[in-house]
Amino acid sequence: MVFSRQVSISSFHRDAWVEIDLSAVEHNVSVIRSWLAVNPKPARLMAVVKSDAYGHGAPQVADMLSNSGAEYLGVASVDEGCQLRSASIKSPILILSPTPFWAIDNALEDGLELTIAAVKQARDIDKIARKRGQRARVHLKVDSGMHRLGVPPEAAPELVEEISKLANVDLVSVFSHLARAGDQATTTAQLREYESALNRLNYSRDGKNFFAHLASSEAARKFPETHFDMVRVGLYLYGLEGTGTSDVLVPAMSVKGRINHINQVKEGERVGYNLTWEARRESRLACVPIGYADGVDRRLSNRMEGLLLGRKIKQVGIISMDQMLFDITDVPEAQDGDVITLIGKDELPTGRSSKSNKDENGGSILNAAGKHELAEVSLNLANWAEMLDTITYELACRLRARLPRIYTRHHKSGSGSVIATDIGKQTNASADVNGTVHSEKLSTKQPR
Repeated sequence: MVFSRQVSISSFHRDAWVEIDLSAVEHNVSVIRSWLAVNPKPARLMAVVKSDAYGHGAPQVADMLSNSGAEYLGVASVDEGCQLRSASIKSPILILSPTPFWAIDNALEDGLELTIAAVKQARDIDKIARKRGQRARVHLKVDSGMHRLGVPPEAAPELVEEISKLANVDLVSVFSHLARAGDQATTTAQLREYESALNRLNYSRDGKNFFAHLASSEAARKFPETHFDMVRVGLYLYGLEGTGTSDVLVPAMSVKGRINHINQVKEGERVGYNLTWEARRESRLACVPIGYADGVDRRLSNRMEGLLLGRKIKQVGIISMDQMLFDITDVPEAQDGDVITLIGKDELPTGRSSKSNKDENGGSILNAAGKHELAEVSLNLANWAEMLDTITYELACRLRARLPRIYTRHHKSGSGSVIATDIGKQTNASADVNGTVHSEKLSTKQPR
Protein backbone atom coordinates (compact mmCIF):
# COMPACT_ATOMS: atom_id res chain seq x y z
CA MET A 1 0.00 0.00 0.00
CA VAL A 2 1.23 3.48 -0.85
CA PHE A 3 2.61 5.08 2.33
CA SER A 4 0.68 8.33 1.86
CA ARG A 5 -2.64 6.44 1.96
CA GLN A 6 -1.99 5.10 5.45
CA VAL A 7 -3.91 6.51 8.39
CA SER A 8 -1.81 9.23 10.02
CA ILE A 9 -2.06 11.43 13.10
CA SER A 10 -3.59 14.18 10.96
CA SER A 11 -6.35 11.90 9.71
CA PHE A 12 -8.11 11.96 13.07
CA HIS A 13 -8.54 15.73 12.97
CA ARG A 14 -8.27 17.23 9.52
CA ASP A 15 -6.71 16.05 6.27
CA ALA A 16 -4.58 19.16 5.80
CA TRP A 17 -1.72 20.18 8.03
CA VAL A 18 1.62 21.93 8.51
CA GLU A 19 4.50 19.58 9.29
CA ILE A 20 7.50 20.88 11.25
CA ASP A 21 10.74 18.89 11.14
CA LEU A 22 12.53 19.65 14.41
CA SER A 23 15.62 17.85 13.12
CA ALA A 24 15.91 20.56 10.46
CA VAL A 25 15.80 23.26 13.14
CA GLU A 26 18.53 21.45 15.08
CA HIS A 27 20.64 21.26 11.92
CA ASN A 28 20.18 24.99 11.32
CA VAL A 29 21.25 25.80 14.89
CA SER A 30 24.46 23.83 14.28
CA VAL A 31 25.13 25.80 11.09
CA ILE A 32 24.57 29.10 12.89
CA ARG A 33 26.90 28.03 15.71
CA SER A 34 29.59 27.38 13.10
CA TRP A 35 29.28 30.99 11.92
CA LEU A 36 29.70 32.26 15.47
CA ALA A 37 32.77 30.09 16.02
CA VAL A 38 34.89 32.28 13.70
CA ASN A 39 35.40 34.70 16.59
CA PRO A 40 37.79 33.76 19.47
CA LYS A 41 34.90 34.04 21.92
CA PRO A 42 31.76 32.88 20.08
CA ALA A 43 28.68 34.97 20.69
CA ARG A 44 25.66 33.59 22.47
CA LEU A 45 22.49 32.84 20.53
CA MET A 46 19.11 34.47 20.99
CA ALA A 47 16.52 32.39 19.16
CA VAL A 48 13.79 34.69 17.91
CA VAL A 49 10.44 32.92 18.18
CA LYS A 50 8.05 35.84 17.67
CA SER A 51 4.90 35.47 15.58
CA ASP A 52 4.50 31.91 16.85
CA ALA A 53 8.06 31.07 15.77
CA TYR A 54 7.40 32.46 12.29
CA GLY A 55 4.41 30.15 11.95
CA HIS A 56 6.29 27.06 13.18
CA GLY A 57 4.72 26.94 16.67
CA ALA A 58 6.53 28.84 19.41
CA PRO A 59 6.04 26.53 22.42
CA GLN A 60 7.29 23.39 20.70
CA VAL A 61 10.12 25.08 18.80
CA ALA A 62 11.24 27.16 21.78
CA ASP A 63 11.40 24.09 23.99
CA MET A 64 13.65 22.34 21.47
CA LEU A 65 15.82 25.45 20.99
CA SER A 66 16.26 25.89 24.73
CA ASN A 67 17.29 22.27 25.07
CA SER A 68 19.69 22.77 22.15
CA GLY A 69 21.51 25.52 24.03
CA ALA A 70 19.96 28.80 22.86
CA GLU A 71 20.84 31.16 25.70
CA TYR A 72 17.95 33.58 25.12
CA LEU A 73 14.57 33.65 23.42
CA GLY A 74 13.18 36.74 21.70
CA VAL A 75 9.48 37.60 21.31
CA ALA A 76 7.51 40.61 20.12
CA SER A 77 5.00 41.07 22.92
CA VAL A 78 4.06 40.19 26.47
CA ASP A 79 1.41 37.69 25.41
CA GLU A 80 3.97 35.79 23.33
CA GLY A 81 6.33 35.63 26.30
CA CYS A 82 3.56 34.52 28.68
CA GLN A 83 2.58 31.79 26.23
CA LEU A 84 6.10 30.36 26.48
CA ARG A 85 6.05 30.50 30.27
CA SER A 86 2.70 28.68 30.23
CA ALA A 87 4.44 25.99 28.20
CA SER A 88 7.04 25.64 31.00
CA ILE A 89 9.82 27.36 29.05
CA LYS A 90 12.40 28.52 31.62
CA SER A 91 14.95 30.31 29.38
CA PRO A 92 15.45 34.09 29.59
CA ILE A 93 12.91 35.78 27.34
CA LEU A 94 13.33 39.30 25.96
CA ILE A 95 10.38 41.31 24.64
CA LEU A 96 12.01 43.04 21.69
CA SER A 97 9.72 46.09 21.65
CA PRO A 98 8.73 48.50 24.43
CA THR A 99 5.92 47.17 26.62
CA PRO A 100 2.81 49.30 27.32
CA PHE A 101 2.36 50.42 30.91
CA TRP A 102 -0.72 48.23 31.54
CA ALA A 103 1.14 45.04 30.48
CA ILE A 104 4.29 45.51 32.59
CA ASP A 105 2.83 43.77 35.63
CA ASN A 106 2.03 40.61 33.62
CA ALA A 107 5.50 40.68 32.07
CA LEU A 108 7.22 40.88 35.44
CA GLU A 109 4.98 38.20 36.91
CA ASP A 110 6.27 35.78 34.28
CA GLY A 111 9.88 36.90 34.61
CA LEU A 112 10.08 38.47 31.16
CA GLU A 113 12.84 40.95 30.32
CA LEU A 114 11.82 44.31 28.88
CA THR A 115 13.08 46.65 26.15
CA ILE A 116 13.22 50.37 26.89
CA ALA A 117 13.91 53.35 24.64
CA ALA A 118 12.78 56.26 26.80
CA VAL A 119 13.09 57.51 30.37
CA LYS A 120 9.35 57.23 31.03
CA GLN A 121 9.40 53.53 30.11
CA ALA A 122 12.19 52.90 32.62
CA ARG A 123 10.33 54.78 35.36
CA ASP A 124 7.08 52.92 34.67
CA ILE A 125 8.88 49.60 34.97
CA ASP A 126 10.59 50.68 38.19
CA LYS A 127 7.27 51.76 39.70
CA ILE A 128 5.56 48.44 39.02
CA ALA A 129 8.60 46.39 40.02
CA ARG A 130 8.65 48.24 43.34
CA LYS A 131 4.98 47.38 43.96
CA ARG A 132 5.72 43.75 43.16
CA GLY A 133 8.78 43.67 45.38
CA GLN A 134 11.07 42.45 42.63
CA ARG A 135 13.80 43.69 40.32
CA ALA A 136 13.14 44.13 36.60
CA ARG A 137 15.70 43.27 33.96
CA VAL A 138 15.76 45.74 31.06
CA HIS A 139 17.56 46.07 27.75
CA LEU A 140 18.23 49.49 26.22
CA LYS A 141 17.56 49.82 22.51
CA VAL A 142 19.71 52.28 20.54
CA ASP A 143 18.65 53.69 17.16
CA SER A 144 21.73 53.18 14.99
CA GLY A 145 20.07 54.18 11.73
CA MET A 146 16.87 52.24 11.14
CA HIS A 147 14.86 55.03 12.81
CA ARG A 148 12.05 52.80 13.99
CA LEU A 149 12.66 52.23 17.72
CA GLY A 150 15.45 53.26 20.04
CA VAL A 151 17.22 56.15 21.70
CA PRO A 152 19.77 58.17 19.65
CA PRO A 153 23.39 57.19 20.46
CA GLU A 154 24.17 60.59 21.93
CA ALA A 155 21.20 60.31 24.31
CA ALA A 156 22.07 56.84 25.58
CA PRO A 157 24.35 57.96 28.48
CA GLU A 158 21.63 60.13 30.00
CA LEU A 159 19.13 57.29 29.88
CA VAL A 160 21.60 54.80 31.36
CA GLU A 161 22.36 57.26 34.16
CA GLU A 162 18.64 57.53 34.87
CA ILE A 163 18.35 53.74 34.98
CA SER A 164 21.20 53.59 37.48
CA LYS A 165 19.15 55.74 39.85
CA LEU A 166 16.16 53.38 39.76
CA ALA A 167 16.21 51.00 42.70
CA ASN A 168 14.24 48.20 41.07
CA VAL A 169 15.67 48.10 37.54
CA ASP A 170 18.82 46.35 36.31
CA LEU A 171 20.33 47.15 32.89
CA VAL A 172 21.19 43.85 31.22
CA SER A 173 22.15 44.81 27.66
CA VAL A 174 22.37 47.59 25.09
CA PHE A 175 21.30 46.57 21.59
CA SER A 176 20.33 47.84 18.17
CA HIS A 177 18.78 46.51 14.97
CA LEU A 178 20.05 46.50 11.38
CA ALA A 179 17.94 47.85 8.53
CA ARG A 180 19.76 45.95 5.72
CA ALA A 181 21.63 43.22 7.52
CA GLY A 182 23.03 41.68 4.35
CA ASP A 183 24.42 44.93 2.94
CA GLN A 184 28.03 45.78 3.77
CA ALA A 185 27.84 49.57 3.45
CA THR A 186 24.63 50.04 5.41
CA THR A 187 25.68 47.60 8.11
CA THR A 188 29.09 49.26 8.48
CA ALA A 189 27.44 52.66 8.89
CA GLN A 190 25.09 51.35 11.56
CA LEU A 191 27.91 49.48 13.27
CA ARG A 192 29.80 52.77 13.66
CA GLU A 193 26.76 54.47 15.20
CA TYR A 194 26.18 51.55 17.54
CA GLU A 195 29.81 51.46 18.62
CA SER A 196 29.69 55.20 19.28
CA ALA A 197 26.87 54.57 21.75
CA LEU A 198 28.78 51.70 23.39
CA ASN A 199 31.89 53.86 23.72
CA ARG A 200 29.87 56.59 25.45
CA LEU A 201 28.66 53.94 27.90
CA ASN A 202 32.14 52.53 28.63
CA TYR A 203 31.19 49.13 27.23
CA SER A 204 33.68 46.32 27.78
CA ARG A 205 33.65 42.81 26.37
CA ASP A 206 33.85 41.27 29.83
CA GLY A 207 30.18 42.15 30.33
CA LYS A 208 30.93 43.95 33.56
CA ASN A 209 28.33 46.65 32.99
CA PHE A 210 26.07 45.09 30.36
CA PHE A 211 26.34 42.94 27.26
CA ALA A 212 25.82 43.99 23.62
CA HIS A 213 23.95 42.55 20.64
CA LEU A 214 23.42 43.88 17.13
CA ALA A 215 23.48 41.11 14.49
CA SER A 216 20.34 39.51 13.09
CA SER A 217 20.34 36.43 10.84
CA GLU A 218 22.13 37.79 7.76
CA ALA A 219 24.71 39.75 9.72
CA ALA A 220 25.43 36.72 11.89
CA ARG A 221 26.34 34.85 8.73
CA LYS A 222 28.19 37.57 6.80
CA PHE A 223 29.71 40.03 9.27
CA PRO A 224 31.53 38.57 12.31
CA GLU A 225 32.40 42.08 13.51
CA THR A 226 28.70 42.57 14.35
CA HIS A 227 28.45 39.54 16.64
CA PHE A 228 29.49 41.22 19.94
CA ASP A 229 28.21 39.16 22.90
CA MET A 230 25.06 37.73 21.34
CA VAL A 231 23.32 37.45 17.97
CA ARG A 232 19.57 37.40 17.40
CA VAL A 233 18.58 34.83 14.78
CA GLY A 234 15.03 34.25 13.58
CA LEU A 235 14.34 33.22 10.00
CA TYR A 236 17.50 31.17 9.57
CA LEU A 237 16.51 28.90 12.45
CA TYR A 238 13.66 27.71 10.28
CA GLY A 239 15.80 27.16 7.19
CA LEU A 240 14.43 30.11 5.24
CA GLU A 241 15.95 33.05 3.39
CA GLY A 242 13.98 36.27 2.97
CA THR A 243 14.00 35.60 -0.77
CA GLY A 244 15.46 32.61 -2.58
CA THR A 245 16.73 29.45 -0.92
CA SER A 246 19.75 28.56 1.18
CA ASP A 247 22.45 26.09 0.19
CA VAL A 248 23.28 25.20 3.82
CA LEU A 249 20.06 25.62 5.82
CA VAL A 250 17.22 23.11 5.76
CA PRO A 251 13.59 24.33 5.66
CA ALA A 252 11.64 22.94 8.60
CA MET A 253 8.11 23.58 7.34
CA SER A 254 6.02 21.49 4.97
CA VAL A 255 2.37 22.01 4.01
CA LYS A 256 0.33 18.98 3.01
CA GLY A 257 -3.21 17.88 2.34
CA ARG A 258 -4.97 14.67 1.35
CA ILE A 259 -7.11 14.30 -1.74
CA ASN A 260 -10.74 14.23 -0.58
CA HIS A 261 -12.39 14.01 -4.00
CA ILE A 262 -11.44 13.30 -7.62
CA ASN A 263 -13.53 14.66 -10.46
CA GLN A 264 -13.46 13.99 -14.21
CA VAL A 265 -14.00 17.01 -16.47
CA LYS A 266 -14.42 17.05 -20.21
CA GLU A 267 -12.36 19.06 -22.68
CA GLY A 268 -13.64 22.64 -22.76
CA GLU A 269 -15.25 22.57 -19.32
CA ARG A 270 -14.31 25.29 -16.82
CA VAL A 271 -13.84 24.90 -13.08
CA GLY A 272 -13.86 26.85 -9.82
CA TYR A 273 -15.21 30.27 -8.89
CA ASN A 274 -15.44 32.59 -11.90
CA LEU A 275 -14.56 29.58 -14.09
CA THR A 276 -10.99 30.83 -14.63
CA TRP A 277 -9.45 27.52 -15.76
CA GLU A 278 -10.50 25.59 -18.85
CA ALA A 279 -9.63 21.95 -19.51
CA ARG A 280 -7.67 21.62 -22.76
CA ARG A 281 -8.24 17.86 -22.67
CA GLU A 282 -10.32 15.38 -20.71
CA SER A 283 -8.87 15.92 -17.25
CA ARG A 284 -8.79 14.42 -13.80
CA LEU A 285 -8.93 16.98 -10.99
CA ALA A 286 -8.20 16.37 -7.31
CA CYS A 287 -9.57 18.49 -4.49
CA VAL A 288 -7.64 19.05 -1.22
CA PRO A 289 -9.09 20.78 1.87
CA ILE A 290 -6.74 23.78 1.98
CA GLY A 291 -7.69 27.31 1.00
CA TYR A 292 -6.98 30.97 1.56
CA ALA A 293 -8.43 30.78 5.09
CA ASP A 294 -5.43 28.56 5.86
CA GLY A 295 -2.95 31.21 4.73
CA VAL A 296 -2.47 30.21 1.08
CA ASP A 297 -2.66 33.44 -0.90
CA ARG A 298 -5.52 33.55 -3.39
CA ARG A 299 -3.20 35.24 -5.90
CA LEU A 300 -1.41 31.91 -6.30
CA SER A 301 -4.48 30.61 -8.15
CA ASN A 302 -3.60 28.93 -11.46
CA ARG A 303 0.09 29.61 -10.75
CA MET A 304 1.29 27.38 -7.95
CA GLU A 305 2.26 23.71 -8.08
CA GLY A 306 2.01 20.71 -5.80
CA LEU A 307 3.80 17.40 -5.48
CA LEU A 308 1.95 14.11 -5.82
CA LEU A 309 3.61 10.70 -5.71
CA GLY A 310 6.93 12.31 -6.57
CA ARG A 311 5.75 14.47 -9.47
CA LYS A 312 4.88 18.14 -9.88
CA ILE A 313 1.26 18.94 -10.65
CA LYS A 314 -0.49 22.22 -11.46
CA GLN A 315 -3.01 23.92 -9.23
CA VAL A 316 -6.05 24.92 -11.28
CA GLY A 317 -8.96 27.28 -10.74
CA ILE A 318 -9.44 29.96 -8.12
CA ILE A 319 -8.26 28.97 -4.64
CA SER A 320 -11.37 28.91 -2.45
CA MET A 321 -11.64 29.64 1.25
CA ASP A 322 -11.36 25.96 2.21
CA GLN A 323 -10.51 24.03 -0.98
CA MET A 324 -8.28 24.02 -4.02
CA LEU A 325 -7.98 21.86 -7.13
CA PHE A 326 -5.01 20.19 -8.81
CA ASP A 327 -4.78 18.67 -12.27
CA ILE A 328 -3.70 15.03 -11.69
CA THR A 329 -4.37 13.79 -15.21
CA ASP A 330 -0.73 12.76 -15.62
CA VAL A 331 -0.72 10.80 -12.36
CA PRO A 332 -3.31 8.14 -13.26
CA GLU A 333 -2.53 5.96 -10.24
CA ALA A 334 -3.46 8.72 -7.77
CA GLN A 335 -6.58 8.16 -5.71
CA ASP A 336 -8.54 9.48 -2.76
CA GLY A 337 -6.37 9.72 0.35
CA ASP A 338 -3.09 10.42 -1.44
CA VAL A 339 -1.09 13.33 -0.03
CA ILE A 340 -0.43 16.43 -2.11
CA THR A 341 2.52 18.50 -0.85
CA LEU A 342 2.19 22.25 -1.36
CA ILE A 343 5.44 23.14 0.39
CA GLY A 344 8.17 20.63 1.17
CA LYS A 345 9.68 17.50 -0.29
CA ASP A 346 8.22 14.46 -1.96
CA GLU A 347 9.95 11.27 -2.98
CA LEU A 348 9.91 9.56 -6.36
CA PRO A 349 11.26 6.03 -6.62
CA THR A 350 14.04 5.97 -9.21
CA GLY A 351 14.13 3.56 -12.08
CA ARG A 352 10.51 4.16 -13.08
CA SER A 353 8.99 6.13 -15.91
CA SER A 354 7.05 9.26 -15.14
CA LYS A 355 3.82 7.29 -15.62
CA SER A 356 4.13 5.38 -12.37
CA ASN A 357 6.14 5.43 -9.23
CA LYS A 358 4.86 2.20 -7.68
CA ASP A 359 5.99 -1.39 -7.74
CA GLU A 360 3.49 -4.22 -8.11
CA ASN A 361 2.50 -3.87 -4.45
CA GLY A 362 1.96 -0.13 -4.67
CA GLY A 363 5.13 0.72 -2.74
CA SER A 364 8.53 2.17 -3.56
CA ILE A 365 11.16 0.30 -5.55
CA LEU A 366 13.78 -1.76 -3.80
CA ASN A 367 17.37 -1.69 -5.02
CA ALA A 368 19.78 -4.64 -5.13
CA ALA A 369 20.50 -4.21 -1.42
CA GLY A 370 16.81 -4.46 -0.60
CA LYS A 371 16.52 -0.79 0.40
CA HIS A 372 14.01 1.76 -0.82
CA GLU A 373 15.50 3.81 -3.63
CA LEU A 374 14.05 7.31 -3.72
CA ALA A 375 14.68 10.58 -5.50
CA GLU A 376 13.54 13.89 -4.03
CA VAL A 377 11.60 16.73 -5.57
CA SER A 378 10.69 19.83 -3.60
CA LEU A 379 8.72 23.07 -3.55
CA ASN A 380 9.49 25.90 -1.15
CA LEU A 381 8.08 29.14 0.20
CA ALA A 382 10.56 31.09 -1.92
CA ASN A 383 8.60 29.95 -5.01
CA TRP A 384 5.45 31.55 -3.59
CA ALA A 385 7.32 34.65 -2.43
CA GLU A 386 8.68 35.25 -5.92
CA MET A 387 5.23 34.92 -7.50
CA LEU A 388 3.69 37.27 -4.94
CA ASP A 389 6.58 39.77 -4.84
CA THR A 390 6.95 39.40 -1.08
CA ILE A 391 9.21 37.66 1.45
CA THR A 392 9.10 34.22 3.01
CA TYR A 393 8.70 35.75 6.50
CA GLU A 394 5.20 36.93 5.61
CA LEU A 395 4.11 33.67 4.02
CA ALA A 396 5.37 31.45 6.84
CA CYS A 397 3.55 33.57 9.42
CA ARG A 398 0.29 33.35 7.47
CA LEU A 399 0.28 29.56 7.58
CA ARG A 400 -0.43 29.54 11.31
CA ALA A 401 -3.99 30.72 10.66
CA ARG A 402 -5.92 27.45 10.86
CA LEU A 403 -3.89 24.42 9.85
CA PRO A 404 -2.93 22.01 12.65
CA ARG A 405 0.79 21.38 13.11
CA ILE A 406 2.54 18.06 13.40
CA TYR A 407 6.11 17.85 14.74
CA THR A 408 8.53 15.25 13.47
CA ARG A 409 12.12 14.17 13.84
CA HIS A 410 14.08 12.43 11.11
CA HIS A 411 16.92 10.18 12.10
CA LYS A 412 20.17 9.47 10.29
CA SER A 413 18.81 6.01 9.45
CA GLY A 414 16.17 7.72 7.32
CA SER A 415 13.28 6.77 9.60
CA GLY A 416 11.06 9.43 11.08
CA SER A 417 8.86 9.94 14.12
CA VAL A 418 5.84 12.11 14.75
CA ILE A 419 6.56 13.38 18.25
CA ALA A 420 3.81 15.92 18.90
CA THR A 421 0.84 17.77 17.50
CA ASP A 422 -0.83 21.03 18.47
CA ILE A 423 -4.36 19.85 17.70
CA GLY A 424 -6.00 19.69 21.10
CA LYS A 425 -3.58 17.21 22.63
CA GLN A 426 0.05 16.24 22.35
CA THR A 427 0.75 12.90 20.79
CA ASN A 428 3.83 10.77 20.87
CA ALA A 429 3.81 8.71 17.72
CA SER A 430 6.10 6.95 15.34
CA ALA A 431 5.73 5.36 11.95
CA ASP A 432 7.10 1.89 11.26
CA VAL A 433 8.64 0.86 7.94
CA ASN A 434 5.19 0.03 6.55
CA GLY A 435 3.87 3.47 7.40
CA THR A 436 1.55 2.36 10.20
CA VAL A 437 1.26 5.01 12.88
CA HIS A 438 1.55 4.10 16.55
CA SER A 439 0.54 6.79 19.02
CA GLU A 440 0.33 7.46 22.73
CA LYS A 441 -1.73 10.33 24.05
CA LEU A 442 0.08 12.70 26.38
CA SER A 443 -1.32 15.29 28.75
CA THR A 444 -1.07 18.84 27.43
CA LYS A 445 -1.00 20.29 30.95
CA GLN A 446 2.54 20.55 32.24
CA PRO A 447 3.58 21.84 35.65
CA ARG A 448 4.98 25.38 35.62
